[in-house]
Amino acid sequence: MIDEPPAPEDNALSRRRRSWLLWSLAIVTVIMLAVAATVYAKLTGNIRHIEVTREDLGDARPAKAPTAALNILVVGSDQRDGNTAKYAGERTDTIMLVHLSTKRNNAAVISFPRDSLVQLPACRSREGLPGQQRHLGMINSSFNFGGIGCTWKTIETLTGIHIDHFVKVDFTGFKGMVDSIGGVDLCIPEPIRDKYVQLNLPAGWQTLLGEQALGYVRARYSLGDGSDIGRIQRQQDFVAAMAKKAMSSETLTNPARLLGFLHAATKSVTTDPGLTPRVMSDLALTARSLSSDKVHFVTTPWRYSTAYPGRVEWLEGPAKKLFRLIAADQPLTGSKVRHTQPAAPRRAKTDTKPSAHHAGPATTTTVPYSPEPTPPSSAPCALVPAS
Repeated sequence: MIDEPPAPEDNALSRRRRSWLLWSLAIVTVIMLAVAATVYAKLTGNIRHIEVTREDLGDARPAKAPTAALNILVVGSDQRDGNTAKYAGERTDTIMLVHLSTKRNNAAVISFPRDSLVQLPACRSREGLPGQQRHLGMINSSFNFGGIGCTWKTIETLTGIHIDHFVKVDFTGFKGMVDSIGGVDLCIPEPIRDKYVQLNLPAGWQTLLGEQALGYVRARYSLGDGSDIGRIQRQQDFVAAMAKKAMSSETLTNPARLLGFLHAATKSVTTDPGLTPRVMSDLALTARSLSSDKVHFVTTPWRYSTAYPGRVEWLEGPAKKLFRLIAADQPLTGSKVRHTQPAAPRRAKTDTKPSAHHAGPATTTTVPYSPEPTPPSSAPCALVPAS
């Protein structure tokens, strides 16, 4: 049987349907592009930028390795005494250097203890800050004297590592980042009672929300020997856990949660103009593909100062070896950047200063990292760094 050709009115109806379908797709596409453009513009507008110039860094900068590796200075800052003016009353207690290898298949995060007594370089004055004379002082004071440009110059001068970008994270906005992803799951190996940061946590797996998370990364005097070294370890653990949660499918497949996190994150950071949201997005997607044994958190090799109680000094040999590897974009695995002296013992309640005769290990700690967060549990837990 031969099919009859469609009636003219059927052809017209079919053409109208196709036309409506094409128009619908076009409208949806335009709306999606408009939303994407609006979101991108909003996120871009959230981020503040500070230009770090040649006048800030000087001419004698370390040479950049002939590779596509990136070194990003990360500082965490606080406003003190209720002062909201740029830099005035602002302090930085967290200084890290993030190194991403050429192929983006290796990452290292080096922490610099804020109590480090180092030879600080001269920095120019800017934006109401007095500048810095060359002198022996605490590493975090560079930010107080000359802002982020002076901190950048200080880290380059001390390490010989060429820095490409910086990120300054506001600790107050940091709370919003944590809350936007529903908190961060973390192992608390022993109860924490800290009146100074108003933190009261039982042992075991905990989901820390904004205020608790801020207290956790700030806590110092009630834990361990009261030095900055233990706080650095906790900050490294927390950063790894938050990155795990932010890059998990739990966040990435939830548009509202993802947008909330990106909004909070971009509102909390200040960068150099070259570190745009698009660049940061590309770096984040690259970092998500890193396996757990390729992300290393390292504390600069140190020892307690015998001449200046309460301060730490870097172990020259191991520190130089660590910095040379990073500067040359060489992997830390198998590098034997280690020191065998024991870490300082836990401080007794009657002590006012840590012992001056102990040194910190220069070991690299690999924090377990996977795309999915670890579910919290009421069971006891213990932090056991992966080797």
